[in-house]
Amino acid sequence: MKGLAFFVFGVVACFFQTVLAVKKCGHNDGFRPFRFCQLGDIQIGFGLDGWQNDTYRMHLAAQQVNAQDFDFCIAVGDLTNDRFSYEIQAFQDTFPEFEPEIHLLPGNHDISDVATLKQFSVDYNVSDHSAFSHNGYRFIMLNSITLISNLTEFQDYTHAEWRWFEKELESAAKHREEIIVSHHHLPFEFTEDEPDSYWTFPNRVRGKYLELIKKYDVRHILVGHRHETKNIYATDNSFTIYVVAGTARFFDTNGFGINYFDVSSCDSATGVSQEYVHLQGVTHMKRSLGLPNGCPDIFAH
Repeated sequence: MKGLAFFVFGVVACFFQTVLAVKKCGHNDGFRPFRFCQLGDIQIGFGLDGWQNDTYRMHLAAQQVNAQDFDFCIAVGDLTNDRFSYEIQAFQDTFPEFEPEIHLLPGNHDISDVATLKQFSVDYNVSDHSAFSHNGYRFIMLNSITLISNLTEFQDYTHAEWRWFEKELESAAKHREEIIVSHHHLPFEFTEDEPDSYWTFPNRVRGKYLELIKKYDVRHILVGHRHETKNIYATDNSFTIYVVAGTARFFDTNGFGINYFDVSSCDSATGVSQEYVHLQGVTHMKRSLGLPNGCPDIFAH
């Protein structure tokens, strides 16, 4: 009888653990592991060896992604460098080579005013910011240009996106979904209170953003823009910022590559693992010296 009692107790405990997992994941049929990837700045036209080779590396990225079993990928902005028609056409011609769904985000080379904001959706047939749910996780993808810009012409878009962002966070929490946030700019590079820089959220909005990230227990943030590949950690280790250089140009020694993510449980604090994998088949890994110039300015001065 004692053995039977332990067996029944084990079954009941397992049942309640499953129920709790289902509740936390926001699913009625339990959690299912999945994989996704993070593509950095594709930025056709920015590479040291010409836009044709940028396009070729985008092609190599598609081959590499297709060889994996990713459920989807997220490209974190700067799809082209100058928005020249041949750059956009090259992107549009190569993009269908990706077999998993690729969620596209804008970068500061894609959007610098309201005209290019509207054109972004026309060129790539996507919204500039959006969200979707997948196996108990809510992926919130922001347009960091309008989110952090103080240009007067963006004012209505900026206010609307902040409201939308907060509503998405609230909705995810209500449905007990884990949250992963993606956008182009880095919230910060070294410390939460560092001075403003070209790469990061300005301090006038950084505090508001970080308050929301911590309030809603966001553990993972995917970004590009920096043309380096590294992980940045909150001072209290409550979240990780994943920066990946992409396939156009890199300023560090990590080369071209892709971030692979495996999601193994409902708990984003322990159930999300990341691996950086070099781009396969690339003809050179020549580091770029110096910083970019001639970049679109999304701020008033």
